[in-house]
Amino acid sequence: MRDAYLTLKMPTARSQALRSQVAWWAMYLGLIGVSLGSGVLMLRGLSSPVLLVWLIYLTGMVAIFYNPRYGVYLIMGLGLFGDDFLLSWYPFTKNFSSLESLLYLNKALIISPLELYIVITLLVWLGRMAVERRTRVYFGPLFWAASLFLGFVTYGLVYGLARGGNVVIGLWEARPIYYLYALLILTSNVIETRSQINTLFWVIINALFFKAIAGVIYIATVLQWDVGSVEQIAEHSMSIHFNVFFILMIAAWIYHDSLSRRLFMPLMSLPVWYSFFANHRRAGFLTLGIAAIVILLLLYREHRKLFWAITPTGTVGFFAYLAAFWNNEGSFGIIARAVRSVVGQPTVRDAASNIYRDIENLNSMFTISRVTLSGLGFGQKFYIAYPMPDISKSFAWWEYITHNSIMWIWMKIGMGGFFALLLLLGMSMTLGGRLIWIMPRGPMRAYALTATLYILTHFVYAYVDMSWDTRSMLLVGTMMGLLNSLPLILARPLPVPVQRWPWQSVPEADPGPATPPLAPRRPNQLAAPGHF
Repeated sequence: MRDAYLTLKMPTARSQALRSQVAWWAMYLGLIGVSLGSGVLMLRGLSSPVLLVWLIYLTGMVAIFYNPRYGVYLIMGLGLFGDDFLLSWYPFTKNFSSLESLLYLNKALIISPLELYIVITLLVWLGRMAVERRTRVYFGPLFWAASLFLGFVTYGLVYGLARGGNVVIGLWEARPIYYLYALLILTSNVIETRSQINTLFWVIINALFFKAIAGVIYIATVLQWDVGSVEQIAEHSMSIHFNVFFILMIAAWIYHDSLSRRLFMPLMSLPVWYSFFANHRRAGFLTLGIAAIVILLLLYREHRKLFWAITPTGTVGFFAYLAAFWNNEGSFGIIARAVRSVVGQPTVRDAASNIYRDIENLNSMFTISRVTLSGLGFGQKFYIAYPMPDISKSFAWWEYITHNSIMWIWMKIGMGGFFALLLLLGMSMTLGGRLIWIMPRGPMRAYALTATLYILTHFVYAYVDMSWDTRSMLLVGTMMGLLNSLPLILARPLPVPVQRWPWQSVPEADPGPATPPLAPRRPNQLAAPGHF
């Protein structure tokens, strides 16, 4: 059966030659474009840093034309590294019309370098299929649920703007959700092998690592190591993004991932931990705690000796920390303060924040009660029946966007959109839980666990804080895309490794899934499950 699969997937010499010719011309035209673009920028007299950024950006375009998979790597790496608070000049997620951006072009260009990369990656992917005359679109289990949700988002955008909503705010509210859908589709279709998943995770890990380094530099140079002098050092969502790093680092050791990941990630985690704590996000600590509890439950099922070696000691240590730092107002007490807030004993600052959120939730529910079916639409202010403090100095769109990002969806796009979101999340969690059990022990199971737990922790975080931002949607879309494509990637057989040295043990074939595949397929469907 595997021989039949390989025969059906074997490309012809003509298709290979055509593909090589297309790749060559894409590289050739891309290099010409980079050269012309560099000349134009030099004639405009741009400074060296700006010119360097443009060269990097245009070179990335060449890489995307060569292979759209590189587009996903670039979108995730460059997207996750940025932060509007830490790196206000960072251009990738800002519009070409943003004056502070190093890629500023014109005030009329309200698209971003990120969006241009997404569009080009989609066009190159579709263009390759057209040139090769082979339609290879993998839908997977999550495609239709995501499409349904995106349909309601589009309705909310059209409905809100048609009723006189603020165009700028409406677009900024809805745009990131389209990124989620685009990355889900792209990741499902251009990430095709286990090694490519490995590369994608290394891109994500390094982007988060260098962002953490930027956070440490900010603490050292601006704050003079006094992290308690500010409420945050970066965007709120940075803390939840770091969960990917921590979860994968733990999963790499539990499932005996590659030696490089097990060795390097603990060393790389030092600045990540420091920036994570310095950002002072209670929700970040609590969601990481939820992920740790889920991992312990998995340990109880799969490795009870390790579970009993870790859990009692860790529990005693955690309660000892709580007892020692329960009333500590400094940086070391941030986790204890998060627990105090949950059990109903918040600090003065946290209590004020909680009160604001409580009033905001009352107004959200009042708005939902008035527009239960239709929603307000994007670009529309929510109804304020209960007076709220004016926080426009710190957040200009406080009358449009609420901290509870789950109920915000219902408020904006109605009951149908809310249940479409629940359907997408439920299917993602069900698929992720199934994949964790069927994946062979090793990197594949670690990937499934990381993607599933990140989606879980992200939407737990979304219940108490704003989470529909650009970087979060890139990461959620990629994790959903990985879950969507893992069954197909697992179904592809791997060649038996070669015995390189006489003293090595005889290599074994890939173990395959731990249980039968997600859905039985007829033999004639093995060549392209999920394709048409």
